[in-house]
Amino acid sequence: MNKPDPATIKPLFDLYRAGEYRTLLEQAQALLKTWPDEPALHSLAGSACLEMQDYDSAIRSYRAALAIRPDLAKVHNSLGIACLRSGQVEDAANSFHNAVKHDSQLAQAWFNLGIVYENRNRLAEAAGYYKQATLINPVYHQALCSLAKALWELRIPDQVEEYFEKAIAIEETYLPAHMGLLRFLEQSNRHERLRDAISRARKVPGLHETVKLYEGILADIDGDYERARTLLEAFSITAADVWTRHGERTRLARLTLICDRLDDTPATIRYAGRANDLSREISDGKGIDKSEFLQIVEKRRRYFTAGNINQWPDITSEFRGQSKISGEILTLTPGIDNPVYIIGFPRSGTTLLDTLLRGHPSIRVAEESDAVGVMVNRLSGDSDERLQTLANLQDRDVEGLRKTYFDALARHARPEDGVMPVDRFALNTVYAGEIHRVFPEARFILMLRHPADCVLSCYMQTFYETPANASFFTLEDSAHLYDRVFGLWQQYTGLLQLNVLQVKYEDLVTDAETTCRQILDFLEMPWHPGILEHERTALDRSLISTASYNQVTRPLYTEAQGRWQRYRAELEPVLPVLEPWIGYFGYKESPAAT
Repeated sequence: MNKPDPATIKPLFDLYRAGEYRTLLEQAQALLKTWPDEPALHSLAGSACLEMQDYDSAIRSYRAALAIRPDLAKVHNSLGIACLRSGQVEDAANSFHNAVKHDSQLAQAWFNLGIVYENRNRLAEAAGYYKQATLINPVYHQALCSLAKALWELRIPDQVEEYFEKAIAIEETYLPAHMGLLRFLEQSNRHERLRDAISRARKVPGLHETVKLYEGILADIDGDYERARTLLEAFSITAADVWTRHGERTRLARLTLICDRLDDTPATIRYAGRANDLSREISDGKGIDKSEFLQIVEKRRRYFTAGNINQWPDITSEFRGQSKISGEILTLTPGIDNPVYIIGFPRSGTTLLDTLLRGHPSIRVAEESDAVGVMVNRLSGDSDERLQTLANLQDRDVEGLRKTYFDALARHARPEDGVMPVDRFALNTVYAGEIHRVFPEARFILMLRHPADCVLSCYMQTFYETPANASFFTLEDSAHLYDRVFGLWQQYTGLLQLNVLQVKYEDLVTDAETTCRQILDFLEMPWHPGILEHERTALDRSLISTASYNQVTRPLYTEAQGRWQRYRAELEPVLPVLEPWIGYFGYKESPAAT
């Protein structure tokens, strides 16, 4: 008999549904002795092994099934799951792609592709796969929730709330959707909708800790810091998965800021340390390594020397220049305005300046856009292997790089007649050399803040998981990164004729109008009173994606100036690293002062 009777196999499916995986495996293996070419038996054996977390055996069984029937889409999908759980990410991706090739309507395989690409940090592709899963199965609540999260991280906020709400409507008790919605509403400063979402979440079993978390956050938003602290200290969230880790980190990070406002320095440092421990856990789980960004800085420090720069052909404002060594003329097509950049270091006030400038009707700020990164990758390569090509750029190369940049920028700040785009990303400081090479007349607004306050604030905040942000888990690493970044900046300013306006955060919060008038003069833009309506501007923004999202909606405040003095004991080990920069940037306070 070539194939077993369906009645022979049916009990095995019953065993699977009953969770009797060991018995299922034994019976499948026994039947395979009689029917070794039956793919269903190999597949069932694989599913039993998968559930028992014997991934190597599961992979062997699924591959045996596919060797007999290569067109079994669901088996390809199951093989992909086994590979993913065993850490074989490339094999998993191939299996999921094979699954949708054989059955384009298999929603789970599209969803699993989204997981793979999200783990690879290729969020745009992940969002596309999640979207496809929801189109095939509109009630796929996990896919809707994952799509919302991916769009949020891509800073495409328009439908984030809608997708979270759809997931909740389908599965009212689905914790990730509730946590995602509450977190999104809070970080987008939609406080009234947050209150409504909390009210609805109170009625859902199993959301007790999540509700308490956001009740505490609302008390903080309302300025009732003592009550917020009491609420948030009354519980903790067991960090068992990505959502609960984010929830507990949010609780600890909020307590850090609340205790700082209440002048409880020991508690502030204690909660900041615990929040950063969780941040490190989350970052490590994504395979993020702080050394990657430090290497980016170091490679530029080695390349940008007088000897290398003297080999560059000049590019003038008319896009015409003469090489310093060969007399070569570069002729470039005019017509693209040179861009404006807000740079500095995280927590130096770039988000506040961004929000103020958005009050001007003729300015469009691109918040943390990837435009410079896209241009740099084309110019220098993903691993900076082509930095040397800066000396060999021809007219078509520069024009192509400018087009690449502006095409990417347009996704964040669409070009309009009479409107100036401003590219705001603090750590584009590191890429100022390449920006200057492509745009010699680019204007840089360098935001500065007292180095000790800046480093302390980075340590006390939580950030998106990136190699750069992985340096903020300790004060020592934060200070080291500050020193490396501004060491490179000092190198740039000593070698390149950069067009820079330095703006101090302390001046901005003390006298916003005078400081903003200086900035607008630098940009050759007229004054507009909307600049000073930053609270309204911030509330009108759909999403503020930096760690300052809950601060720029407040009136301008000066409490954060000199805050480092209260944390002198904790900062003592890093002050020798920061002292040269305190002097270099003209701050009068001496770390040795008492």
